[in-house]
Amino acid sequence: MLQETFISQKSLIQNLTPWTRTLAVIISSTVIALSNNLSVLLPALGTALLLVSVAGLDFRQVGRRLLVLSGFLLMIWLILPFTYQGQIVWRISFLSVSHEGLLAATRLTLKTCSMLLIFLTLISTMSTADLAHALHSLKIPAKLVLLLLITYRYIFLIEDELQTLLRAAKVRNFKPGTTLHCYRTYAYLLGMLFVRAAERAQRVHQAMLCRGFNGRFHSLREYHNRSLDYGFLALVSIIAVLMTLCEWKVITLPTLF
Repeated sequence: MLQETFISQKSLIQNLTPWTRTLAVIISSTVIALSNNLSVLLPALGTALLLVSVAGLDFRQVGRRLLVLSGFLLMIWLILPFTYQGQIVWRISFLSVSHEGLLAATRLTLKTCSMLLIFLTLISTMSTADLAHALHSLKIPAKLVLLLLITYRYIFLIEDELQTLLRAAKVRNFKPGTTLHCYRTYAYLLGMLFVRAAERAQRVHQAMLCRGFNGRFHSLREYHNRSLDYGFLALVSIIAVLMTLCEWKVITLPTLF
C-alpha cells in the first residue's frame, strides 16, 4: 500500500481540521501559481519552509520528495535560458543565455518547490480518507471524491496482479527483449491485467452493494472547526492578500533581479 510517511507527525498542523488544511492549500497554491514577482515568490518559499518546520517534518524525507522534481527542474534550466528570447547575458559559440530565460526558470523553480512544500506540510500529514472528507466538505463532486478513494485503495492491488503475471511469465522462461515475441507477450500481459482489474472491480462493487453502499463514504470521525482553524485560515488569507498586492505593485518591495 502507498505509504503515508508524515501522518504520524504530531504538531500544530495536525490539530487543524482537514477542511482547513485543504482550503489553505487551495488559496496559497493559487496565489503562488499566479505570481511572477521574485519579491513575492522568495518569501513564499520561505513561508513554505517555515510551515515544514512548524509541522515537524523530517527535512531528509522532505529533501527526498524534492529530489523527485530534480529531473523536471533540470530540464527547465537546460531549456528555458537557452531558448527564451530577451537580453543576452552570456554567449558561447551558437548558445546564448537570456536574462528573461533565467528569470523564467527561477520563477518556475520557486513556484514548484513552494507548492510542493505546502502540499507536503498540509496534505501529506492527513490520511486519504480525511482528504476525501475535506474535498466533499468543499463541495467537490462526489463522484470525483469516490474515484480518489477507490483509486488509492486498489491501485496497489493492481500492482500485485501485475507482479503475479510477471512472475508467471518468468517461471515459463520468459526473458525480456526486443523481439516480436516479447512485444506480443507484453501485450498479452497488459490485456490480462485489464481483464483481472475489471473482474476485481465487479467483485468489489457487488461486495459494497451487499454492505449497503449508497455511493457515499462516511467518515468515522467528526471534525468541527475551532478558533485555531479560523485563525490559521485568517493568517493564510492575509498572507495571500499581501502577496497579491505586492504582485499588483500596490505594495512596493525591493526589486530582485
